[in-house]
This record gives sequence, structure tokens and C-alpha cells, in this order.
Amino acid sequence: MTKTLLLATALLLTTACSTKNGPQSSTSALAGDTKEMKSLKSALDLYTKATINNDVQTLMNFVYPKVFTVVPKEKMTEVLTKAYASGKVPVIKDVKHVKVDPIEKYDGGMFTFVDSTMTTELKSPRPDNAKFEAYMLEMLKKQLKPKGGTVTFDKDKHVYIVHHSDRTLAINENDGWKFAGVNQAKKYAQKDLLPQAIVSKLN
Repeated sequence: MTKTLLLATALLLTTACSTKNGPQSSTSALAGDTKEMKSLKSALDLYTKATINNDVQTLMNFVYPKVFTVVPKEKMTEVLTKAYASGKVPVIKDVKHVKVDPIEKYDGGMFTFVDSTMTTELKSPRPDNAKFEAYMLEMLKKQLKPKGGTVTFDKDKHVYIVHHSDRTLAINENDGWKFAGVNQAKKYAQKDLLPQAIVSKLN
């Protein structure tokens, strides 16, 4: 049960984040005219809208099916629904898809990687403790610096504002495009859920 909750929560933090006023998303980097690229752009648009609207049922449609062999779909849906209801889910804004790698094919289907930039707002878990908030700010800065991200803290709202980039794996095995952040995809790979053709490209 604990592993189920952890994996579902990880999925939540990397994919299913709520938004205020909706992120200004852009898929301008996906300008190719191929059938595959058009279908990828369409899927990304739906995926972003589902994230904006906290549409858990639609988000589940974008989870790589083999993940449900580890975390049952019903349990993952329950965890995400409760997380949204708690109001503690990070808020993502200003999503821009800035680059898409060439789509590669393998025996089971095709895949690519999408690079995006975004702003994430995180509520302080301890708004009554200024010392803890300062410590958390420094920890976030250290984590983000090697990756080129930045973070500021709104003391009045007790909110951390993170500007960062993200790399997402997109997979299509003839059942529509599925998405996972690269860090989450690496966890899937450790559980032998991803094809070797994709695992070898994770970095």
C-alpha cells in the first residue's frame, strides 16, 4: 500500500498539477506537418487542459498502461482526487513547450521527448514557521541551481515561486500518446515497465 501511494504521489507531482487562471501553454515547438507530430500536439493540448481543469479521469488516459500493473488505476485515481480536494497540489503556470525531439520508432511503437518551461507555485507546508520557510527556500535553491532553475518566496502569501524546465517522455504504442516526466520514467524503467529502446535514451 505504501509503495502504491508513493508512486501515485510521484505521478501527481510530475504530471497532475492544478493551476490558477490556467497556464499559458504553447505547443509552437511542435510545428511539424507529419501525422505523428500532429497527433502528439493534439494529445499535449488535451493533457494540458486536463491538468488545468484537475480532470483526473482524463489524466488517467495519459498514463502509460503498464504502470497500472504496479499501481491499480482505481487507487491512483483515488489518490489524485483526494490530493486535489486537499488544496495542497502545486500550481503550474506559463507552460511552454519549447522543443520536441525527432520521433523515433521501435518494434512496439514510437516515442520522443518534449522540453518545456513553466512556473510552479508551492504553498509553504509550515506558514507559521519563518525559520523553516527560510530553510526550505535555501534547499530549493540548491536543488534548482544545477538545472538552471530559480526560486523566490512570497512572504505575504507563504508561496514558493519556481521557474524551471521539464523534460517529458511521450510514448505511443498504437493506443494514443502517453506522458511521463523523465525522472518518473526512470522509476518506471527500474521496475522494467519501459521498452529497452526507450530506457537507453533516458538521461
